[in-house]
Amino acid sequence: MKIVTKKSLVVGLITASAVLIAPALALTPAESEVLTKSVASSKVVEVPAAVAKAISQATKEDRTQTATTAVVAAIKAHPSAVAAAVTAAVKAAPEATEAIVNAALDAAPGSALTIVSAATEGAPDQAESVAAVAARKMPARAASFEREVAVVRGRRLVSNAALTGGTPTQTPRPPGPPPTQVYSTPGFDPSRP
Repeated sequence: MKIVTKKSLVVGLITASAVLIAPALALTPAESEVLTKSVASSKVVEVPAAVAKAISQATKEDRTQTATTAVVAAIKAHPSAVAAAVTAAVKAAPEATEAIVNAALDAAPGSALTIVSAATEGAPDQAESVAAVAARKMPARAASFEREVAVVRGRRLVSNAALTGGTPTQTPRPPGPPPTQVYSTPGFDPSRP
């Protein structure tokens, strides 16, 4: 009798844990396929809206997986919409920025700088983590990712200054040597005797 009780207890615990874990597993393969078809069937100009809509309709537990699935589907269906898809996804789910960048780099490694730039534009507060994720994925290009993040930040500073009515300041260049005069007539040099 004790053996049956232990077995039923183990079976009960396994069933209960499966019920509790199932919502945390996020998307089912069928849901993932529907999402992929939905994003892939949209026109190129509608890709950012389709990605953002899919993410906004997802439950809080499913947002990360929905975002990565939508971005990968958009990149595979419309390679020219890499930047738009990544920016839309990062804006819709900023908490999933690292996962989005990771999935996008897996889907389109040749567009790494575009992905880093788009993710930094979409979530400027997470610029360091975007560069770090990309550097872990492609360590040989870490310096170029840091430069891209710096360029995006600089662009944002200038645009913010323009919007607020301020003037962006630049450090002046030190004066260099005077320009050299070049004459179009061969052999002509007025300073030669």
